[in-house]
Amino acid sequence: MATVARIISAEGAQEEVITRFDIHQIIQHAGLMVSFILLAVTGLPLKFPDWAVSQWWAGVWGGIETLRATHHFAAWMMGAVALYHALYILYSVLILKKPFPVKMLPSWRDFIVFFQELGYFLGLRKERPLVDRFHWREKFDYWAIFWGMPVMGISGFIMMYPVWATKFLPGWVVPAALVAHSDEAMLALIWIFMVHIFFNHFAPGVFPLNTSIFTGKVSRERYRREHPLEYERLTGTDERKEAE
Repeated sequence: MATVARIISAEGAQEEVITRFDIHQIIQHAGLMVSFILLAVTGLPLKFPDWAVSQWWAGVWGGIETLRATHHFAAWMMGAVALYHALYILYSVLILKKPFPVKMLPSWRDFIVFFQELGYFLGLRKERPLVDRFHWREKFDYWAIFWGMPVMGISGFIMMYPVWATKFLPGWVVPAALVAHSDEAMLALIWIFMVHIFFNHFAPGVFPLNTSIFTGKVSRERYRREHPLEYERLTGTDERKEAE
């Protein structure tokens, strides 16, 4: 649960902040970020081996085998992070008796907010839609992993151990796994770089870097602006009435 606290800024002034992420969530994001970056920088040269830049990059890493070994390591790392996250959720709910994070579940309101936000960006609405603890983009980031990980994991495992896999499966699963793995990877890259990174780091109000996932904390003013519905619950204020 988010909490409000005061900290001393680098300039010596007091600043109210809201704790948004705990240490486990910070560690999980760091592991996911590092493994994703490693998978991207080692996977693209494997997908496009005939490109001159890919051959140069493979040489920087010490050869294609080093790239492939690093790619495999990063894949196991991402799998470990996914397991860590699943155990974290189970431990939080079953042992610590914390409420299940239902606010991360998709709802019809997310579709409403999506179209309201689209109208705002197109100039059809004067104000942004009111967002609760999680924005629809944050939910999409989160749940995309649940369909992406099985596709990437299973197809990657087949390509990593093709001889073993074809003992139980027909031979065509290997090229099929290559296509599925490659296409899903490109979809993930496009979304992360064009949507996730832009809105979390380059958008007005957070540029040049959104530090919340590294510190776990967000300034009170930014929280009021980006998550007004949860801000109202935390502070006991009604921003909509005050605005009137």
